[in-house]
Order: sequence, then C-alpha cells, then structure tokens
Amino acid sequence: MPSIIRVPDDIYTCIRHVRISLEGQYEKDAPTFQDFALVALKRLLSEWEQPNQREQILLELLDSRKNARSRMGPPSKSAP
Repeated sequence: MPSIIRVPDDIYTCIRHVRISLEGQYEKDAPTFQDFALVALKRLLSEWEQPNQREQILLELLDSRKNARSRMGPPSKSAP
C-alpha cells in the first residue's frame, strides 16, 4: 500500500540535486524520488538481516524518531 512520507528539507534538497544531475545524462530514465526511496528501503531491509548491523540501524531509527518528536513541540494537554 502506498504511503506518503515527510522528508526533511535538507535531505530533499540533496536528493533533488542528485536527480537533476542525472536528468542530463539519463533524461526520461533518470531515477525518481520513488526510486531513491525504494532502493534505500531495500538496502535498509538487507542490512537489517545482518545481525552485526541491526543494532546500529536500530539506534539510528530511534534517534530519528526522537528528533522528529522534538520538532513537533510539546504534547497537547487533554481537555477534562
């Protein structure tokens, strides 16, 4: 099932620059943002299967989640 994800501006900009640089060489065959995401996710899953890399990936994922939550601001208070 497709899903929309949020990508930080700095990462989006870097991927956009890579894509633009490839458009000149590959024109219509240049990879799309979906291609970048698919390759990255496949690589993540492949590395996750390697026990010596799983701990590092988990730490990165937890750090990413922590950073995302910190950007959301304080939790809202529930109304009584």
